[in-house]
Amino acid sequence: MPMRKRFPRMLTLVIPIAAAALIAGCGDSESSEEEHESAATPQMAIAEIPQVRAGLAAGLVAYQEGDAEKAEELIGDAYLEHFEVVEGPLEEVDEELNEELEFLISTEIRRAIKQGKKPAQVQALVGQAHAQLDQAAKALKG
Repeated sequence: MPMRKRFPRMLTLVIPIAAAALIAGCGDSESSEEEHESAATPQMAIAEIPQVRAGLAAGLVAYQEGDAEKAEELIGDAYLEHFEVVEGPLEEVDEELNEELEFLISTEIRRAIKQGKKPAQVQALVGQAHAQLDQAAKALKG
């Protein structure tokens, strides 16, 4: 059979296999992310808090220097790469504080940046986050 006629048949076999592999791969990454979050210990969370602080501080500096896009990216990274490790253990010891901090970092600060709020307003929110991170460290230490 000429290649031209075999190609559509091969696609009908390859596409479903590739789609199944892709779907299976997505499930694995989600479950490993959940396992990573649930596997975090209070000690790991405490060790991650300075990284959250550093990301917030760097984002604030970028915003004060007029780079809102970089500021939002740095705040987002502080949340996604560092606070995510804190979340699981903190939720176990103080669910309300965890929810407040999560909303403050993931939404409020970034919203203030997107809306072009005054740097002093963003600084106040970052200060609030630092105070709550102090509370989180205490709660995680038990």
